Amino acid sequence: MFVVIVGCSAKGYHLAKLLLVAQHEVVVLEKNLARCQLMWDELGSVVLQGDGTDLVDLRRAGVTRADILVAVTNRDATNLVICQMAKQAFSVQRTVATIGDPRNQTIFRVLGVDSVVNVGDLVLDTLERTVVESSFNHLAYLRGPNTVLVSIAIPEDATIIGKKLSDVYIPEEPGENGSDDEEEGPLKGSFVTVVVRGDTAMQPSDDLVLEANDEVYAVTTSTEEAHLYQKLTGTW
Repeated sequence: MFVVIVGCSAKGYHLAKLLLVAQHEVVVLEKNLARCQLMWDELGSVVLQGDGTDLVDLRRAGVTRADILVAVTNRDATNLVICQMAKQAFSVQRTVATIGDPRNQTIFRVLGVDSVVNVGDLVLDTLERTVVESSFNHLAYLRGPNTVLVSIAIPEDATIIGKKLSDVYIPEEPGENGSDDEEEGPLKGSFVTVVVRGDTAMQPSDDLVLEANDEVYAVTTSTEEAHLYQKLTGTW
């Protein structure tokens, strides 16, 4: 696979190293000469000085035959322009862009960027896992900021233990947990994709009986994730 990375910040540098170790062909295009000089000693000829918003420099980087272009400059607007140029001028099959402002995620997708990585979300998720030993983790955002793949570990005192997976989707009766909140209804936008028990991954089925320490992988929404977490870890 041939990958063109535009931007040799820390993100671009580490991505390039990972891809090279995996024996992919990589070119890193960086505008700043001083930054290029720092990278040349370690990465060698894969680093090319040039402007990712310039058609000539993109062509010189080999974007005409790239399988993927990744824009990881420090400016959201620049990353968007680079991805659009790669798509429209060179017909690159797949483009990936990082963003610093989560409000830009939707517009990036509307304007044709194939994959958008919200750097702020990645930092928060990493901090959460590092600072707090959490049983709930965001793994990936799917086709937008409101649909997410999560993993939830079932603790040993959870009420769901010994119940069937289908019970997760049953709405609570009014008054349970001391609340008549209508938001604690059925999980219409969530579904379990796999349950991992020890070293075994099991396909989800309505009759699957959940056990303590099961790790449940599920697709959910920003409005339902707290309810799903409560169902799988709480006492209700």
